[in-house]
Amino acid sequence: MTSISSTRSLNLDLPPSCIAFCPTQPRLFVVGTYHLHDSTTAKEEPASSAAEGEASDHEDGAVEAAQKRSGSLILYELLDGDEIIHVATEPTPDFAILDAQWSPHTAGHGELLAVATSTGSLALYDLGTNDHGSKRLVPRGSKQICEASTLVLSLAWHPSRADVVGVTLSDGRVCLCACESSREGRPLWADEEASVSVTTVHEHSLEAWALAFTGRDDDGITGILSGGDDLTLQLSTVDESRTITSTPRWQDRRIHQAGVTAIFPLDAPNLIVTGSYDDHIRLIAAPSTGRRRVLAEVHLGGGVWRLKALVSGLPGREGAAASPATTALSGSTRSLFILASCMHAGTRILKLSCSQQAEEEEEESWAFKVLARFEEHKSMNYGSDMQPSEGSVRTIVSTSFYDRLLCLWRFDVGAE
Repeated sequence: MTSISSTRSLNLDLPPSCIAFCPTQPRLFVVGTYHLHDSTTAKEEPASSAAEGEASDHEDGAVEAAQKRSGSLILYELLDGDEIIHVATEPTPDFAILDAQWSPHTAGHGELLAVATSTGSLALYDLGTNDHGSKRLVPRGSKQICEASTLVLSLAWHPSRADVVGVTLSDGRVCLCACESSREGRPLWADEEASVSVTTVHEHSLEAWALAFTGRDDDGITGILSGGDDLTLQLSTVDESRTITSTPRWQDRRIHQAGVTAIFPLDAPNLIVTGSYDDHIRLIAAPSTGRRRVLAEVHLGGGVWRLKALVSGLPGREGAAASPATTALSGSTRSLFILASCMHAGTRILKLSCSQQAEEEEEESWAFKVLARFEEHKSMNYGSDMQPSEGSVRTIVSTSFYDRLLCLWRFDVGAE
């Protein structure tokens, strides 16, 4: 396993909770920050500390509900020569940021960024320019989707509908938010007068940490996976042909030994990669009926908070927080390179491979291999992302929470 060093690093003013490169302008990326204001009894982190034996946000919510949270959205540009240029900062004095995702639906909507806030809303931004022609983040209003005392913990854009965003909430709910605008031709989420309808898909008994869409069939049926602090991974199907209605399919509390914090569906039938507070990444066979099985797993030394694809022959489905696939299948071996944010263990790069055990056998053999580790972060690594690019060398920016550190580093998947 290779140990990687940074080529550039810098310190932030506030603790970083998430990071996202702009898919259409790959030199630009945003960092969201989260600051819980002074208290002798509260944690200064957006995620549960259940993995470390502390009370979670759900358990001590009465204490934290009265506290003030704030943050910021910072726009950076990555230049040749590994320069990281601060472009603009949009303060968010009334809320902290827990997640931020660029919309994949750019046609007619531009570069739109949805932000999960600590006050039960989705805040919307897009890219604009200031009087000097420099890029800036332009606020496009917010949509209140639940009580202001409830945190929006994560979000995911629907893979085929620009008007729908999925969210997970600190009270355990997993919801679909549909934006409805009466003004024809107006970009939906940027319309401050547009209303939002919220449909609860299913619920967890503790915080719902992550969700992912599993695709949409010809009948308008979409699968929605979610994971929660209650150790549960669950699937519902949603009929979007008329009004949004959901049907629970299964729940699994057997596989994970702690909260399910990351979900990454593969573009292969019924295969899911998950991350958990129990420090494991797993490949799970999850058919719509029948028993779910772990096909491969590995201990990564820290809670697996986020998962991203680097280069793959088994790409994640569109809308599942994955980077585009750029490597074709070769021979009988299929592979997927994964970037994992591992909280107190730093960042890992893994290769998930599949090959048939023998020509006469139909059973496939799966395995994770840890290729590299980045361990310059001295506190919680919640956010890592890869710059969209061609070629085998991937440029990665990772962050850590308490030490407020941002690092730039690279990995060559072509060498593996």
